[in-house]
Amino acid sequence: MGPLFLVILFYQINKQIRRISNALVGIYFEPQIDVVLITGGSAGLGKELVKKFASTRAKVVVLDVYQPIADDLIAGVNYYKCDVSDRKQVLTTQAQIKKEIGIVTVLINNAGITTGKTLVDLSYKEIEKTIQINLMSSFYTIKAFLPDMLQLQRGYIVTIASVLGYMSPARLSAYGASKSGLIALHESLTYELGPPSINPSGVKTLLICPGQLKTTMFTGVKTPSSLMAPELDPRYVASSVLTAVELGRRGEIKIPFYGNFMPLFRAFPWPVVELVRVMSGMDRSMNTFKTTLSKVASKASSLSSASKISTKNNSESTSLEGTFTD
Repeated sequence: MGPLFLVILFYQINKQIRRISNALVGIYFEPQIDVVLITGGSAGLGKELVKKFASTRAKVVVLDVYQPIADDLIAGVNYYKCDVSDRKQVLTTQAQIKKEIGIVTVLINNAGITTGKTLVDLSYKEIEKTIQINLMSSFYTIKAFLPDMLQLQRGYIVTIASVLGYMSPARLSAYGASKSGLIALHESLTYELGPPSINPSGVKTLLICPGQLKTTMFTGVKTPSSLMAPELDPRYVASSVLTAVELGRRGEIKIPFYGNFMPLFRAFPWPVVELVRVMSGMDRSMNTFKTTLSKVASKASSLSSASKISTKNNSESTSLEGTFTD
């Protein structure tokens, strides 16, 4: 039994292990071959996601309405100006990215905004903009980037929703509805792609439902309980997302642990749900919210072009979607 035989045997065993792994686990994130696209990646959770994925030396692409100032640009990251709530801009930018960077194989739909108003006080523009950015943009990006993933038989679609998609507080009607819609979109898309246990299409889906984040999106909001429902550090959530795709996880991840119990409340009689809501104080949490969506909507409506800037660009514009990302 010579050295050559042992070398051949080693590679044969490795090949069989990978074949079994691909059958049981499916694809997982590989920085050397994957292109990662993150919407709303200029600030908040999106910016932390960009940092984490860029640290792996993968090709990372950011779609955002505004670009970070020069000092905030992350080395090696490709920034594209794009209003993801505008499907024409999404399709135009998709073609540009495919030509200049390559086929996107990891899509992280993260962009989001909110208000802290009652439904009566919300303007029609605020309702529409919240649904367009939080929910419709995911339809647009998936429609744009999924076909190439299917052709390549390799892809990962990560949806950043919220535990509030399962139980939405007062004054978050549009936001809660959009996050519930993302949960339903994830579920339906997962089974359109085939049973996730065997992953026949080669494209995986993963739903992330975090609790309240320490970002500017919820400035002034008081968490009902710092013990039971603590504010989450976006760096921790971003690290959890990266670890999940590196391991090839699928299904749903709810952060922190209490999020795993949120769907159960939908099955309880309404008096029980009311008691829980009163005791937790969740419907009072948005009373101190400092809303800025009206300014966001007016600025976003004036943007109609999509363009790329490199990480060496000296742009001094500020981020819109990233600033108000979960």
